[in-house]
Amino acid sequence: MKRTLFSIAAILCASLVFFSCSKDNNTVVDAQALTTVFEVKNSDWQTSSVVSGYEVTFDMTEITASITDQGAVWVYYSFDNGISYELAPSLQRTDASGNTFDFLGQAGTDNQGGYVVLTALKYTGNSNQAPKFSNPNIVVKVVSIPSSLYQANKNVNKEDFNEVKRVFNLK
Repeated sequence: MKRTLFSIAAILCASLVFFSCSKDNNTVVDAQALTTVFEVKNSDWQTSSVVSGYEVTFDMTEITASITDQGAVWVYYSFDNGISYELAPSLQRTDASGNTFDFLGQAGTDNQGGYVVLTALKYTGNSNQAPKFSNPNIVVKVVSIPSSLYQANKNVNKEDFNEVKRVFNLK
């Protein structure tokens, strides 16, 4: 009799432990930084109505108002066909025609996302033409980082694209 009661108690305990472990159906997805790559051809630059220079605008639905407000969007230019990348702004370059430009990048505006604007500010004395590089395309990488991921990695050296790539596991 004791053995039977002990067996029943053991089965009840085992079933209680077994059935109390349930599968969690709430999948947690870690926020991910996204990289979008654009190639800007010499013919893409349009005269700006806002600044003394030229602009190219790209739609980017993945850049949300939340990212522009609390996360980060970093724009990197490559003038050597994707071998190295430099963080905008403050990228001064002289094109094949001898004109000098400062290259900038802006993603959305306050409380609005959805696009990125690349700007080439022309210097006084430049001829009146858009940037023209002998390498026909400028490669641009836009890195958009959600707030939680940005807050967790605020100390990353954003000017070093290789470090950004490693820290945020970018492709």
